[in-house]
Amino acid sequence: MAKSTRIDIKEQENTLCLRKCNKEKRKEVTEEDLCTETISVIDQLPIRCVGAWAIQKIHHLAQYFTIFSLGMKNKWDGKINYIEICSGPGRCINRSTGFEFNGTSLCIIQNDACKYLNKAMFFDYNPRVIEILNSRIAANNTQNALALIGDYNNPDKICADIIQATRGIGLNLVFIDPTDCSVPFSLIRALKSRLKKIDFIINIAVGTDFNRNIKKAIDTPDTHQNVINKYKSFLGSDAFFNNPLIKTASQKDLRRMFREAYLDSLREIGYQHFDFKHIENYYDLVFASSHEKGIEFWQKANKIHYDGQRQLF
Repeated sequence: MAKSTRIDIKEQENTLCLRKCNKEKRKEVTEEDLCTETISVIDQLPIRCVGAWAIQKIHHLAQYFTIFSLGMKNKWDGKINYIEICSGPGRCINRSTGFEFNGTSLCIIQNDACKYLNKAMFFDYNPRVIEILNSRIAANNTQNALALIGDYNNPDKICADIIQATRGIGLNLVFIDPTDCSVPFSLIRALKSRLKKIDFIINIAVGTDFNRNIKKAIDTPDTHQNVINKYKSFLGSDAFFNNPLIKTASQKDLRRMFREAYLDSLREIGYQHFDFKHIENYYDLVFASSHEKGIEFWQKANKIHYDGQRQLF
């Protein structure tokens, strides 16, 4: 099989994978997105079932992480940290092809640039996922990495754990990777307030969660108040739902307006530099930095696409 990305994500065929499970079948054979039918052929630990597009996300993150770490290692005297929220167990399987590969967390700790970090910290709400990921960190002998239980609805606990490990100093790159639009903006505010020097890469599920629910929420708000409240919490404001244009906007425009409302909330807490990458029709990776150097690194990282093609401009 041809490599899915120019980055080495340790792809390996797993013949036990059922392949092409539909939504109903996945409910039967997964628990908290962990496959119950097979384990990794690499380390015999559980793996997470994902779609093929996950590899694109991993590519963009790994490209940026390498440039960020190499570019900042001398400027911050080794005081740079990588923090991932909604980390997963470290190893994934493509439910269409049956090939397993490193997830974002394992790609970070196996990246040569990881040695320039003060700390690499990974949070997930699921204790079993954290146990699995810590086993993989230990097997990789990554001394500066650790995985911790962390619920994004409890920002104070996540911030306290980060500050305890990093002493609250240095430059931080935070990647937030939920499966839907449920991470409250209060977490972003808390991280920015407590950690100060911080850039974000945030997965916004505008093509899945948002796409499935937004029209019904707009058209019949009385019966979809829970959805509206979730999105308001995610955005950190009521601005999107107070905009009268949403009632007649197309799905594409709603996606754009939702993302812009999110950027407005980021602007309110001090961010001026933004960019984003569409991951097919599934989600947007939003990048936010308070320094122009961050956006320079991001654009440089994204000149090479996940399939190895180089962007001309």
